[in-house]
Amino acid sequence: MKTIATTALLVFFLGVSYNANAQDQRFRIGMKFSGNVSWITPVTKNIERLGTSAGYSYGLMGDYSFQQYYSISAELLLTELAGSIVHTDRLAYTDSMGTTSHSDVQFDYRMSYIQLPISIKFKTKQYGYWTYWAQVGASPSFLTSAKADITGKTVPFEDPTDIRVNKSGNDDYHYDNFDDKVFLMRMPLMMGAGVEYALAGNTALYAGLRWDNDFVDMFVADNATTGRNKFASLNIGVFF
Repeated sequence: MKTIATTALLVFFLGVSYNANAQDQRFRIGMKFSGNVSWITPVTKNIERLGTSAGYSYGLMGDYSFQQYYSISAELLLTELAGSIVHTDRLAYTDSMGTTSHSDVQFDYRMSYIQLPISIKFKTKQYGYWTYWAQVGASPSFLTSAKADITGKTVPFEDPTDIRVNKSGNDDYHYDNFDDKVFLMRMPLMMGAGVEYALAGNTALYAGLRWDNDFVDMFVADNATTGRNKFASLNIGVFF
């Protein structure tokens, strides 16, 4: 399903961009790659954040200049995020042997998303080969995969690694008082800034920093636990 959806979106994006570019030179399409540092920010007191994790994104980007120094920017990205939390409350687990209690249980999440960022980009005039820009917008993100490693001193599972937390068939790995499923959507505010270096014609190298601040509860199915995954990224690419 992930492959089919990604392929369909890529074909649509390329078709639209080809037609727009053929008719209007104000439209540019490019390719980009980014490395990110992501984490889970606790909102409730029953979980704590454990450092940051590395991830990445890659995909297509397009700019449509509706005025000389303003453009609408849209992207299609495949994004990998991660983050770790530890439960400060004791978690209960019930099996055929009865119910046991477990403390300091750690969840190391790895999540894959299809992102569709859209923003307003503000540009300066070109200074020599250099143009400076800033952008602000939203980045709707749709979950395609969520896995977790569950660790701790007394974890009751035999092999608690690469668990697909949203898969109903993995109910044996779930605690009684914590729903570890990841919500299917993110809706973050996105802000960024960077530079372009002109090569020839519409071709330009692209580099920038981005801050992605999600406002949606990552554990929306669990009323007692609230956390939000966020990231900062370094982006590089090329416009054609």
